[in-house]
Order: sequence, then C-alpha cells, then structure tokens
Amino acid sequence: MEVTKEIDDAIESMIKQLGLSTKLETAALYTLKLPGKRIRPKFVIASAKDFNVDQNIALKVACATEMMHAGSLIHDDLPAIDNDDYRRGQPSNHVAFGEDIAIMAGDLLFSVAGYICTESKNNDVIRAFTQTLIELVDGETRDIIMSKKGYQPSESEILQMYRGKTGALFAFSFSFGPMMAGLDPLPYREAGYEFGTYFQIRDDILDVTATFEQMGKTPKKDLQENKATIVKIMGIAKAQKLAEDIRDRILSRINKGFLYDEVKEILFNKKSV
Repeated sequence: MEVTKEIDDAIESMIKQLGLSTKLETAALYTLKLPGKRIRPKFVIASAKDFNVDQNIALKVACATEMMHAGSLIHDDLPAIDNDDYRRGQPSNHVAFGEDIAIMAGDLLFSVAGYICTESKNNDVIRAFTQTLIELVDGETRDIIMSKKGYQPSESEILQMYRGKTGALFAFSFSFGPMMAGLDPLPYREAGYEFGTYFQIRDDILDVTATFEQMGKTPKKDLQENKATIVKIMGIAKAQKLAEDIRDRILSRINKGFLYDEVKEILFNKKSV
C-alpha cells in the first residue's frame, strides 16, 4: 500500500490553507516533510480498509495522526526535554528555526490535528484522538520525571510511560477502523499499545548500539541525558527478549487483512517507524 505521496500532498495542502505566517508555516512543514515511512497514517488507512470506511475520511484522519506525531517530535527534541540537535539526519526544528518558533510549530500541529480529526464526524473517534494526545503528553511527562537525577523507576513505570509516549498514537491508528464501524476497538487498541512499546524498546536498544547514520539522530543520547529506559534497567539481552515476546503477541490481537499485513511486514522486516 504505497500511499506516502498522497499523505504528504494532503498534509501540505491542509497546512497551506490555514493562512499562517510564513515563518510558522515553514517551520511546521519542515518537520512534516522530514524523510520517513509515514507508518501511523498508513495504519489508519489500512485499518479503514479492513472495515470498509470511507477512504476520504480515512486520509484526513491519517494526516491528523502524522501531524500529532510531528508535533511531538518537535517538542521532544527541545533543549528542555530530549535536547537533540538532529532528527532523521536533519537539524531539529528548534535548531533550524529557534526554540520559540519550534514550540509554536508543535502547538500548531497538535491543534490542527484535532481540528482535522473532527471531520470523521464520529464522536468515538474524536474522543479517542483527544485521549491520545492526553496520553502522549502524560507519557512524555513521566519520561521527564523519571529521568531526573536520583529517580529509580521500576520496570512497570517505564512500560507505562512507553504506552503513553509511543503506544498511544499507534493504539489510535490501529483502532480507527473498528471505531468508525461501531465495533469493539479494544483488541486493536491493545495491539497498538504493544506495537508502540515494542518499537520504543527497540529504539532504546538502537540508542546504545547504532550509529548516527543508522538512527538519523544522536546515538547514546539516552545515556547522556540519564533517560529512563528498559535497557538501562535490564540490559540489552533481556530487553531484546522482552521486545520479542511483545512482538509475538501483537498479531494475535488483530484480524488478518490490510492492517495485519502492514504490521507483520514492519515487525519482521525491521522497517523504521
């Protein structure tokens, strides 16, 4: 399902229709246009196909998920949070435009994402999308608190943080189709949370083992910033085993179809998110 260009074109059109100041528009589009697989919006579209959801609505909501994700990346990289100067091999938003504009660009993308999601005209979807942002912000806040000097987080605290920080947006993307169809979204939501947790553990391992060229951002940054990670608590080997156990549960929660195929390909071919 090669829909990356369609997603990118739709996102750019939506942003340019807002009539923003040139600086803010440029900053928002800068992060949205960074090279990537557009995994979250692809999951929304695949989930929609599985449940016969109108693809025009699915595309809009898919774009909203990518905007929320991009907004979170802008804020994550800020000096007060992860303090990273690079994202996907390019200077972070605050490096390119300054901290003040970067904060505004992140705020804008969260706001626009919520506005676009209302076009689903489905109250369950709108509530779930709002809840997703709450969980994402809460997860990031837990990360900040647990990374303070002297804090000794437990494994369960770290996994809870992963569910919010990384898993929440995947949980929404997986469950979009059943929500629109009026069906029980909980198995799909749980699969999404676990998918996010799997990839957060994988990213934590890469932070220790990979190079800048492989990651597109500064390696060993988690260690430098004293970030709370599963790898820090249990070591690489046990963290890898935990990730594999989680991975093996994900596909059992969703029916075979477009989403199943997308997820399986990513899980077992190691595509980047």
